[in-house]
Parts: sequence; C-alpha cells; structure tokens
Amino acid sequence: MKENDWIPGLVWMLLGLGVSFRSLHLKLGSFASPGPGLMPFLLGVALISCSLFVLSKSLLLTLGKRKGKQQSIWADVNLKKVMIVVACLLGYSLILERVGFALASFFILTILFKTVGSQKWTSVLIASIFAVVMSYVLFIVILNVELPPGFLGRI
Repeated sequence: MKENDWIPGLVWMLLGLGVSFRSLHLKLGSFASPGPGLMPFLLGVALISCSLFVLSKSLLLTLGKRKGKQQSIWADVNLKKVMIVVACLLGYSLILERVGFALASFFILTILFKTVGSQKWTSVLIASIFAVVMSYVLFIVILNVELPPGFLGRI
C-alpha cells in the first residue's frame, strides 16, 4: 500500500456512497424476500467498507512516513502482463459465441494462469478445469443461466 492510495480510496468510497443511496430509491425488501435494490445496496456498503480500509491505511502511511523520493504510480506495473490480460479479454469476447463458454473460458484461464501467474502446467490445467466446472455448476446448474454452448453444444 502506498501513501497516495487515498485518492482511489476516496473515489471508490464516493462510488459506493452513490450506489448505496441510489439503490435506496428501489425497493430493498428483506433477506427473506429481497427487492431489486437490496443487492446494489449491499454491494455499495461493501465498496464503502473496502475503501475505508484503503483510506485509513493510506492516511496512516501519509502521516507516519518521512519525506523521501517519490515513486511513479506506474513504476511497479508490468505492461507486458497488462497487455496480455487486455488481449485475452478481447479474444475471449470474440470467440465466446463460436467456441462456447466452457472451451473459451478454459483457454483464457489457461493462458492467464500460465503467463500472468507464472504457474506450473499441472497447477494451471487443474485450476482452469476447476474454475470452469465451478462456473458451469454455479451459472448453469444452480442459477439456470443460459451460456453460449458453442459448437460443442450442437454435437
């Protein structure tokens, strides 16, 4: 955490406050019978809570840190990894309909785990398969969400 992280912390807090207050215009309901505003309200509160943590840590660092050499905000960013993630997300959006959810998700997760995470092939393949199976169970089996089957669904 850096001392100048109070700026994004403040932005996220304001966004959380905005989401929470706007969701009050919708019917909140209760946990037993939730209304359309309950989930955005809870997410706004969660965002506020996380931003409070970032704000407090950053302000403590700012108050306790002695003046020293300032480091650029982009100093620790690996642009190669950022470009790989952006390219993977773009590729995922292009092949999702044709290839299908399961296969496209497996490919993108494998690429991301291997290149960005720098993991071993066995752990990459196991984690990718696990993530796809859990996503499939959550979205298709439990939530009954229709995801693109791709060419595998036509067989």
